[in-house]
Amino acid sequence: MKNFLIFSLTLFAFITVSCSTDDGASTTNSQAQEAEFQATIDGDTYSSYSFEMRVYEAKKGTNGNTLSIDVADINGEMITLFLNGTGGFSNSTVKEMGDIDSENFTNYVLIRQSGTQISYFSSTGRVTILKNREHPTEAGHRLISGHFDITASSIDGTNTTSMTGSFTELDYVE
Repeated sequence: MKNFLIFSLTLFAFITVSCSTDDGASTTNSQAQEAEFQATIDGDTYSSYSFEMRVYEAKKGTNGNTLSIDVADINGEMITLFLNGTGGFSNSTVKEMGDIDSENFTNYVLIRQSGTQISYFSSTGRVTILKNREHPTEAGHRLISGHFDITASSIDGTNTTSMTGSFTELDYVE
């Protein structure tokens, strides 16, 4: 009987120590993934160009109602996604290019090609925010993910290109 009691206590202690308080809990605020931004730019002076992020900055506007995502790759190509306050920035929000919000901010994408010095501004398309969540370890920060499908033209309208891609877990301060 004494052996059974020791065995039972040992088993109980093992089960208690090995169980965690979050067993079976939702993982809505799981660890942050590595930030990514990928795009394929095609048309005019681009030929299925594969854009992969080297550096980025995502920041809320001083009014708190806009979000700018600026990205550059290793070749000096740069992309800006500027998103106004229409619909906010929650999960499943679609940002239509050209939409003007109540504060007169316009959704747009800017593609700056370093070699030719051509700037392409979005004419049609959308950015869809798939996920916007609290950062799991940085208080006051958020992680935003989504995808985009854009058609853009040069200022004079002589050059047109398209861009599709996605961004994952880009960090910004609330």
